[in-house]
Amino acid sequence: MSEKFQVDLDELDGVVRRLKHLQADMDEPNEKIKYSTVIPKSAFGVDFDEAHDLSSAHDEMHNYMTQVITALQDLIRDFSGKAERSHGAYDDREQETKASMSS
Repeated sequence: MSEKFQVDLDELDGVVRRLKHLQADMDEPNEKIKYSTVIPKSAFGVDFDEAHDLSSAHDEMHNYMTQVITALQDLIRDFSGKAERSHGAYDDREQETKASMSS
């Protein structure tokens, strides 16, 4: 006995569109973290002991946030690509099935 399943290609297409939109939305935080959150070391001061610690903590957080945004963008890009390829494969299979039924 064969099992029957159906994939809603419109819904899968919607997932792909939403992921691409999300990917585009991530450009703004990526640009902000790269360019709008950099604080020069001199801004933390020079005449007290904690200035270096503050500057180092800022640099560490900046690097961490850059890694988080990059990892998130990579994940979205990967999932979007997989969803798009799945959509194409299911659509191809559906077309093949329709063609074989009309032959």
